[in-house]
Amino acid sequence: MKSRYLFVLLLVLVVVGWRISEPAAAAGPAAAPRAHMNMLQLMRAFPFPHANVLFDTQLKDPVGPEKKESMVFSVYRWGDSDTYAGWEGVENSALALSEMAPLLLVPRLCSNGLPAPVTQPDWTKAVKGLVVAGEKAHKAAQTKKLDAMLDVSETLSDACAACHEKYRDVDLSGGTRCKVGK
Repeated sequence: MKSRYLFVLLLVLVVVGWRISEPAAAAGPAAAPRAHMNMLQLMRAFPFPHANVLFDTQLKDPVGPEKKESMVFSVYRWGDSDTYAGWEGVENSALALSEMAPLLLVPRLCSNGLPAPVTQPDWTKAVKGLVVAGEKAHKAAQTKKLDAMLDVSETLSDACAACHEKYRDVDLSGGTRCKVGK
């Protein structure tokens, strides 16, 4: 008798579980991400301020007396400027770099109207380098030691330079930025 109830209960759970998962399967694959910003806007909105938080730790302690002046970027609530500052802010900025890096692979235009070279092998390698740099910076920030942040700053600098040297710094007026084949 108990085994019959157990069988019925198991059958109900399987059917209910199948029904719950059915609508998700019927919805189909997720839509591909769509770019809302050009590459310059994306860079200025995400990697630039977060990388600067990490680079700032080379000179200033995020919890030292100069903290309020030292933090380049800090998300805060009105009237509460310490909400995400300090080491938490440094950790969050490191994670933000790793988290946002795949957005650099979404097809979009550069500010000069040329398509961003998101499918170029060196570009995709550089994006992976940014993910790794963010992960390393996060581990360093968790130690709350400025020396650890100094050690990881070269990794971050190299990750940024991998794209900048070829696609951004080639023409400071911006005319040939993002041009493939140089």
